[in-house]
Amino acid sequence: MKIIKVLFWNIKNNPRIIPTVSQICNEHKINVLILCEVNKVDHELIKKSLKRVDLNFEVEMPLPKNRTMLFHNIGKRITKYHDGTFYSAFKLKYKSSLIMIVSLHLPSNLHISENDIGAQASLIKREIEIYENKLGINKTIVVGDFNLNPFSEVMVSAHGFNAVMDKNTAMKIQRTVYREKYSYFYNPMWTLHGNFNNEVLGTYYYHSKPTSYVWNMFDQVIIRPDLIEIFDFNELEIIHKISEDNSLLKPSGRPNATLFSDHLPIKFALQ
Repeated sequence: MKIIKVLFWNIKNNPRIIPTVSQICNEHKINVLILCEVNKVDHELIKKSLKRVDLNFEVEMPLPKNRTMLFHNIGKRITKYHDGTFYSAFKLKYKSSLIMIVSLHLPSNLHISENDIGAQASLIKREIEIYENKLGINKTIVVGDFNLNPFSEVMVSAHGFNAVMDKNTAMKIQRTVYREKYSYFYNPMWTLHGNFNNEVLGTYYYHSKPTSYVWNMFDQVIIRPDLIEIFDFNELEIIHKISEDNSLLKPSGRPNATLFSDHLPIKFALQ
């Protein structure tokens, strides 16, 4: 397989969205589909819908009440490695490399503080590093609904994901803070957030609090620096329409939460 395409979407427990998920997967030739907020949607219905568009996907079952679910059509090249409270980790054999994919859905900041989200993020980051050491790898992808923006303190802090916007800085692999070394993630989502060349400026629209960013980039993918050279930046996209004339947005330009989800899906690829 020359390229692997990944789609992530928070579908907000909306069973009506399943045909749309299948259509997007078919249109973009997706190999790995990761969904969150699916606990009210039967995974067999998702598989059947995918099969109707000639996509024979398998499902890597999570633990009960786990936060994400992964479907794929790449056989034994991807296997479940570990389930955590807010994430699942998978081993992916790609070309000559072993890659870890971590799919997550962190708690919403509508219900808990960003500091509490940060505590969970820091714990997950430490557990990722334990798995990387056990597997002897430095190629990890973390994708999901972080409920954080790329510029959130938890995302950029050395104690959090240490995910930076600058490739050259990330390629230095680590930084030292108070004599402790912290490994970098690179966050390509900065290139999409607020980019006036794009039709949408984020993945989630929320403009109800006194302090508002209007468009948030809660749905993100971050990668270890060793994956930068095989990450296809041309495939990184916030999907806001199916084909040319079927939009996931309302006429106002906001995500159509009634028909689809209040989150927009993201797509990326390894080449």
